[in-house]
This record gives sequence, structure tokens and C-alpha cells, in this order.
Amino acid sequence: MRETCIIVHSVRAFSIRVLAALGLTLLLALSPLAPRAAEMAMPQEPAPQQAGSSLGEDLGYGVGSVLVSLFYSPAKITYAGLGLLTGGLGFVLSAGNTKVANNIINPAVRGNYVVTPRHLRGEESLIFVGPDNHFEPAPQQTGPTASIRP
Repeated sequence: MRETCIIVHSVRAFSIRVLAALGLTLLLALSPLAPRAAEMAMPQEPAPQQAGSSLGEDLGYGVGSVLVSLFYSPAKITYAGLGLLTGGLGFVLSAGNTKVANNIINPAVRGNYVVTPRHLRGEESLIFVGPDNHFEPAPQQTGPTASIRP
């Protein structure tokens, strides 16, 4: 009986340590220290203020972008996930035709996942359904002319 109490106690202690480590890792990952360190490493130049831009306005756009992203980002992630599933299903049903899968997956996973203040100001367009242009790798040449480039 005493041995099971010791085992249960050690399992609980291990679980608490794992949760504490995960919490600390999450806290450090979300910490604003990493961007600050990158800013400190860069040479200090005064940032030019836009005409009519104030700290309050920037704060408002920042808060607005966070609030809009709370609803936009889950919708975009859901759309991308459904696009991946549908693309996989299209790949299977088309007997392995990658063009069918790519035509479904590429527009779903491309685009913006977060709304930024630049989107709210109208400086950048917010893209929910990504652009349809996807690249295909160029065929590789073989033979003696393969290493000659114009």
C-alpha cells in the first residue's frame, strides 16, 4: 500500500514539473522580450512619424487589429484546414492528380492570417482567399547542356 502511495506521489510531482515547464515555455514564447532584443541589436535611428499619426491613434489601430484578429484568425484557420482536407480528398478522388489538390489547397492556405494596423489603415489589402498563382518547378535539364546557363 505504501509503495502505491509513493508511486502516485512521484507521478503527481512529475506531472506538476511537466506542466510548469510547459507553462514557462509558453510564457517565454509569448514574451515581448524577443522582439525587444532584436530592436536593441539594430542601430538606433529615429523613426519618422507619419503626418497626423499620434500615439493614441497607433494604440487604437493596434487594439483594433487585435480585436478583429480574434474573430478573423480562427475563421481563416478553419478555412485553411477545410481547404487542406478538401484538397486531400480531391487528390484521392482524382487518382493522385496533384493539380486538383493544389488548385484547392493553395488558395485556402495562402493569404493573411492576422489583421494588422496596416490593414485597418488601408495601406495593405487583407487577403482571405489567397492568390491563385502558384508556381510549378521548372523541368530539370539533363545532358551536356545542363550546366550551361545563358
